[in-house]
Amino acid sequence: MGCIVYFSLPAHGHINPTLPVIRELIRGGQQVAYYGTEQFRQAIEDSGALFLPYSTQFSMPERGPGPFAQLSTTLETLLDLSRAVLDGHLEQAKMLRPTHIMHDSFAPWGRFVAQLLRLPSIASVPSLLINSDIDSRYGAGQGVQPKDPRLTPQWYAAFRSRCQACLLFYGLPAFSPPELLQSYGDLNVVYTSRLFQPSAEAFDERRFKFVGPCFGFRPQAPPFPFERLDGRPLVLVSLGTVYGDHPQFFRKCLEELAGAPWQVVMSTGGNLRMEDLGPIPENFIVRTFVPQVELLRRCAAFVAHGGMNSVQEALYFGVPMVLAPQGADQFWISARASELGAAVALGRMHSGTIRDGVAKILSGTRYAAAAARIGASLRAAGGERRAAGEIRGFICRGARQGATAG
Repeated sequence: MGCIVYFSLPAHGHINPTLPVIRELIRGGQQVAYYGTEQFRQAIEDSGALFLPYSTQFSMPERGPGPFAQLSTTLETLLDLSRAVLDGHLEQAKMLRPTHIMHDSFAPWGRFVAQLLRLPSIASVPSLLINSDIDSRYGAGQGVQPKDPRLTPQWYAAFRSRCQACLLFYGLPAFSPPELLQSYGDLNVVYTSRLFQPSAEAFDERRFKFVGPCFGFRPQAPPFPFERLDGRPLVLVSLGTVYGDHPQFFRKCLEELAGAPWQVVMSTGGNLRMEDLGPIPENFIVRTFVPQVELLRRCAAFVAHGGMNSVQEALYFGVPMVLAPQGADQFWISARASELGAAVALGRMHSGTIRDGVAKILSGTRYAAAAARIGASLRAAGGERRAAGEIRGFICRGARQGATAG
């Protein structure tokens, strides 16, 4: 069996859902070489894949959204990272003699390598699929997300010229700069269900496979004092690992949820010092990191940022949410969860907003019932076993077609 070379976007929300899939593929005898950064070496190696480090020219922010905070800088960063991979790893990948290239849908360099090596591509899609209709339907955060002042016709023209100069050098076909944001493959593994995906019927079911969340393999779960959970309805608060540097949000949660009839576990994500939060109320347990999946199994509500992994994990266990999107695709995801009745999506924050949101979703059964309905669709989607099966089937079909053509 030949080798798959995987090109990641090295961020927790992008790498975590791939690890169970990679492990399932390797259990079935598939070889996988996986490009990432040193931060993820151990997790990738624990999955059984061969870890390959990106070059020093491949520069990702260690904390916070950094260059991904605005659309213009996101496009520029994706172009720079693509150039770094093509300069530093194209020949290395070729020497591995892969039969397929697999890549994150937010890692256009993977698609470029597949095109240059004339290999079939498999995309790992860690968010909602987006087309122009879906983009228009949800808008840029429904007016909540600030406009990017750099996105002028002059900037766009200059960036298009830069794309041509950088990538046509390799013989790649011309493309539109927004295509950097959506690098879909010949096969696309999407970590949600057809129910949660807006306009799922618009995407060719032969190419787009909705497999649900994949979290069966999550190495190095942080310790947690489960014995301190006292039976009160449990509310989990987290902004994930990228957008956790928002002390004002965490302090607002501490202030508004203090003394509430719920027990609150708050995960700060590693970007804050505990002393920056001030006094911790009696009904709170605050940790830098928590075993999120294990806590969601016990939760009555989840206050989160609307990241895809967190939303899918909560819905998998039927947990309704209060969502405060911070950037990027979180506005779309939060709007979809709200549209399906499983979440309250917050806009501009006012006094009491968070407490009112939690009270609202816990005041009856409507939100929990909607979350349970979506959760049933996610569990039925199949997870990592379904994802690995779809990838194996795609590889086998390609091999049979090649044999027939030969």
